Amino acid sequence: MVSITLPDNYGFAHGVVVGNYRKACGIKYPHTYASQEECKKSRQKSKIKFQLLLNCLIQPAAYKFNCAQRAHANFLENAPQTMLMALVAGLRFPQTAAVLTASWVVLRLLFLHGYVMSDKPDGNGRYRGILFWLAQGGLWGLSVFGVALNLGS
Repeated sequence: MVSITLPDNYGFAHGVVVGNYRKACGIKYPHTYASQEECKKSRQKSKIKFQLLLNCLIQPAAYKFNCAQRAHANFLENAPQTMLMALVAGLRFPQTAAVLTASWVVLRLLFLHGYVMSDKPDGNGRYRGILFWLAQGGLWGLSVFGVALNLGS
């Protein structure tokens, strides 16, 4: 049987970001996203609270919470197969798999940061880290290639 050990603070970045925005806008569990009404309330609060800080650049807390949740959900959609492919690729190409996996992690953090911290509308800041797809695709391709080499020999 294979055993995989994850570090203590695994997933810490997403948890902190989502948790901070959940608390800031008062979204209670088990709600995953802020509703339209909560976004409107948050927008009204931010106009009152941050009048001196150029309201046009400040996104309401509920919008930021939804962006943080979406970035987290996107991470969860991609992480399992990427981890599996990193393990499989690492059997045949350990250094290349390590570089691609490290790149994927850094680019995912850029994706998270851009999605949540950007002042761009509609979550378009996420495109800062969109190159994670290249690292992810590289891991997938390397896995398939490694398996094909092993089957052929």
